[in-house]
Amino acid sequence: MLLPVFVSAQTEQTDADKGIIYMRERSYYIGLHSQGWGGGWRKSFFKTGFKKRILEIELVKMNHPKETRTENPYFGNASSYIFGQLNSIYVARFGTGFYKILNDKPYWGGIQLSYVLSGGFSCALARPKYIYYIIPDASNMDYTLSLERYDPNVHTQDYIYGGGPILKGFEKLKPYPGAYVKLGMMFEFGEYAEKTRAVEIGTTFDVYASEIPMMAFNTYPRYFLTFYVNFQFGKRYNLY
Repeated sequence: MLLPVFVSAQTEQTDADKGIIYMRERSYYIGLHSQGWGGGWRKSFFKTGFKKRILEIELVKMNHPKETRTENPYFGNASSYIFGQLNSIYVARFGTGFYKILNDKPYWGGIQLSYVLSGGFSCALARPKYIYYIIPDASNMDYTLSLERYDPNVHTQDYIYGGGPILKGFEKLKPYPGAYVKLGMMFEFGEYAEKTRAVEIGTTFDVYASEIPMMAFNTYPRYFLTFYVNFQFGKRYNLY
């Protein structure tokens, strides 16, 4: 809420206030957000020494707030799984935006403060969850395990042996198109102007055209509001 007031109160800086001006920047980042983890790539094109246009690609894992791992208590060697999980959700984002430096670092280093605003296309990718289900024999003295796609209307918790293979279901990814907008503050540190080392914190809002089936027995979400912290590293350069 205070960001627009803070930005408008800044004294406008010009290229004359800056030393070496690099025209390109490429960076990578990894981090955590309030519903999972992820990473991305960003390329920047400087318009002035203090403003730049950005392109970004991200991939993040999105967890449901009610996900809880459990095990079948009747089998000592059973694997853990998330009861009620219909799909694992991965969010791919492709966007553009701008970046503005609010205060430049001194030549000897220090902290540079900037803000970033971006947005664009967001696609949630739903990977079906598979489980090992217990099939008793006719005498109930023995059983076999069947790898099946989880169905809350068929599979009861007492007969779920554990989660399926970690890569199972990628061949059945289902896309859910949408859009996103992101606002962040970046704190860049380090003494070398050609290298980027920064921490970015902010919030991202994703909204989709249809509901995304994540957890059985819960409302399917159409949007995600998350808060994130990323660590970024990369370099600046010129094209000669």
